[in-house]
Amino acid sequence: MNKQEFVDRLRSSLSGKVSPALVEENARYYEEYINTQIRLGEQEEKVLEALGDPRLIARSIVAAESGRAADGDYREYDGGSEREVDGGRKSRHSFKVTKLPSWSLPVLAVGALLVIFAVIGLIFQLVLRVFTWLWPIIFIAIVIIFFIKLFRDWLH
Repeated sequence: MNKQEFVDRLRSSLSGKVSPALVEENARYYEEYINTQIRLGEQEEKVLEALGDPRLIARSIVAAESGRAADGDYREYDGGSEREVDGGRKSRHSFKVTKLPSWSLPVLAVGALLVIFAVIGLIFQLVLRVFTWLWPIIFIAIVIIFFIKLFRDWLH
């Protein structure tokens, strides 16, 4: 199988099961991915072998799309690539993009505010402790400077 056959099988496996826009989006994505791997020096056959069967990929896309439609405000995409590194050992690189539930933004905002207030409170306590420790020294220094200035003016 070559790149064009892979993309055609993916398109035909997705057709009628997801929107035409999603079919084209995924076909473009995989075509671009294969081209990128080839530009990086991989052989087309190895890239296609690492991707696997386009019908299984299509099944995953359809399942993810139907899960997204059923759940409403939560969706996941899971993808990845497998490459040979270090003399034939395979390394899997994957990624996951998750859309957070709609209630999470206010919770994160309140949490961030609590952290900011805690940090400000700690800084304020530190300043107060330092000032509490230093104020007698500052007071004594002011008194000494006052007497030095008083005696200097008195002697002149």
